[in-house]
Amino acid sequence: MQLGRPVEEIVRELDERGFAPLDDLVPEAVLEVMRRGCDDLIGRTRQMRHSSHGWQLEAEGEGGGWAARATGREGIPGKVRVVGYAHEHSPELAKVPELLGLNENLVEPLHGLPGDFYNTYLWAKPSEVGSEKPWHQDALFLKEEFYESYEDVFTIWIAVDDAREDNGCLRFLPGSHRGNILQEPSGIDREDLFASPREPSLDIERLWPDLTPVTLPRRPGSAVIFRAFTAHTSSANTSDDERRAVSFVYSLPRRPGPAGGRR
Repeated sequence: MQLGRPVEEIVRELDERGFAPLDDLVPEAVLEVMRRGCDDLIGRTRQMRHSSHGWQLEAEGEGGGWAARATGREGIPGKVRVVGYAHEHSPELAKVPELLGLNENLVEPLHGLPGDFYNTYLWAKPSEVGSEKPWHQDALFLKEEFYESYEDVFTIWIAVDDAREDNGCLRFLPGSHRGNILQEPSGIDREDLFASPREPSLDIERLWPDLTPVTLPRRPGSAVIFRAFTAHTSSANTSDDERRAVSFVYSLPRRPGPAGGRR
């Protein structure tokens, strides 16, 4: 795995913006492993009609798959929104962190200490029905006890297909991570986020009036690394193309010095 630019430059960008693009991170041989893993997981959902804790289908109507899961509505078989703990279900995706050396080649050089593996997600935004992911911070999904040992996470989001504006590439709000301040959307149950038929959504214009969103298209095999407090979103997939991506998440142990983490 080649980072393509100096580690110091990536660290500076993470500190200043909260995210950093990584072009052509994944070689074709490993990308093919990821494609097989995605195909296998999506194929297993063709007989599913309802979402579960780890497997979430897309659905017709307002709110898409999130709302369908919360209200018990049927999803669309074979149309996946997200699979959590994807490494536990896919031997192919489980190989990828080691094949790329994500911890030793990326996380440790950027953080200064090795990370602890946290989770793998398949983000399969299917054509035409792939729903929007509203503005949010991933820190919303971390429990208070997380900060007893860790100060943040790195999410390494890797595009498996072309990720463009029309099929739901990521958008980020540079600088929204500063201070590690969590902005909790109103009207949600913090103890059971998935019980709400409305997906958590931040009013970024009110919260960060001086910050400007950045759209980040990605080619297959290119990636972006970002922090838990960096606000981001992705639009609905209105195209005829799939937009699959896989993210690998690492918890970042506390480093000596000023306390990190949530404040």
